[in-house]
This record gives sequence, C-alpha cells and structure tokens, in this order.
Amino acid sequence: MVFITASFKFVHAIAKIQILMTTPVNKTELVKHLIQLQETAITNARQAMNDAQEEANNYGTPKDRYDGFRNQQLRRKDMFAKQLSQAGQNLELLRKPEILQPKNEISFGALVQTASDTFFVSIGLGSVSFNSEQIIVISMLVPIYHVMKGKKVGDSFSFNNKGYTIKSIT
Repeated sequence: MVFITASFKFVHAIAKIQILMTTPVNKTELVKHLIQLQETAITNARQAMNDAQEEANNYGTPKDRYDGFRNQQLRRKDMFAKQLSQAGQNLELLRKPEILQPKNEISFGALVQTASDTFFVSIGLGSVSFNSEQIIVISMLVPIYHVMKGKKVGDSFSFNNKGYTIKSIT
C-alpha cells in the first residue's frame, strides 16, 4: 500500500512539472499584444491613406481621358480607408471587457489550447507570433469556430481532416 501511495505521489509530481514546463499563454498579455498590432495597423493605414490622397492632389487634373493615375491613387486611398475601418472595429472588439473573462467552453474570448495548436477566438488575424509561440487568432465568422463552438476541455473536434483534443480553455 505504501508503494502505491508513493508511486501515485511521484506520478502526480511529474504531472505538475510537465504542466509548469508548458507554460500557458497569458491571455491578458496576448490581448495587449493584439491591441498593439491593431494600433500599428491603424497608424499605417491612416498614413498610407493620406499619402495616396496627397499623391492624387499633387498630380492635378488628368492629362487626357486615358490618364488614370489620379483615379488609381483615389482607389488606393479608399482601400486603405477600408483597412483603417477594419482595424478600428478589431480594436473595439479587443477592448471589450468580456474578452478577458475566464471561459468554460469555446466562445468569444476563449484561449483554446490543443495538443498541436493554440487558438484565440476574437478577431480574424490568422497565425500571430507571441512570446515565441504561434497563436491562431480567429473570428467567430470562420468555419473552424463553428466546428469548435461550445466545446469544453476534453472534447474533440475535427477540421480539414485534422483532429484536435482540447487541453485547456481560458
């Protein structure tokens, strides 16, 4: 009986060490990082939009009816305005208080760790490097979210012929 108790304590200690070795991603720090990325995107889009408008203004009137440079610059400005708007919407979502609340199942704000990948359900950015890890930042509009939605720790799901088992949700 003593041997079984000692073995159980040893196995439990090893499990604790393995948990400490695989340090979970700090969700608060991840959200701060994503906010910083969106603020940078806003600054860059605003600057590019202003540059395109300035190019169009400096060019003046079209030289002939086939001269589309000014129109091209105005289209570029519109494209950057859309990017600016999207980054602003992303920033607004990242600043919602419920994003940091602990989760028991996969929903908005869930940081999901599987054996192979880590997902963060918030905005659609794709794979983001954070603290030497790759985090897949997804929105609630993408197909994989609809497959994993509502799942809990220990549940499994499959997407694109790849199986996932949920190890933790924060």
